[in-house]
Amino acid sequence: MLSEKRAIFEERFSVREDERLKGAGWIASFCKAYNLKERRRHGEAGSVDLAAVEVEWKRVAEILSQFDLKDMFNFDEMSLFACAPPDHGLSTKQMSGKKSDKFRITLSLACNADGSKKLPPIFIGKSAKPRCFKGKTPQSLGFDYYNNKKAWMTMDIFER
Repeated sequence: MLSEKRAIFEERFSVREDERLKGAGWIASFCKAYNLKERRRHGEAGSVDLAAVEVEWKRVAEILSQFDLKDMFNFDEMSLFACAPPDHGLSTKQMSGKKSDKFRITLSLACNADGSKKLPPIFIGKSAKPRCFKGKTPQSLGFDYYNNKKAWMTMDIFER
């Protein structure tokens, strides 16, 4: 972020090319001089039992060794909070968080292990007919769209 701002200011103030800062070596000393640190604004910290993770990795690897790569799929879902403020930022002191807007769209992606088959993305929102589709079907736009009250993945959506 600092490098991008530096480039914008150099351009706006017509700094000659030979006088512009090169590389990112200046960032650490700049942050130290102005006491800037990247800080998390809100969120929860979690702990993971690393021993249990190691045991599960071995168990899953044993199960997966029975299948071809083309038959193993990875399915993952993520929530897009389009209106939420960033949870990290540069500051000179710890800042309090801001209550985030809970508007969300859930996006699900799936692909097999060798990359030969990628399933179309699935979007899950709250609206039955979002205005952004402008009367078109999601399938004509190249993806599947489902809706429910919380914009969550459900067993019914997953099975479809």
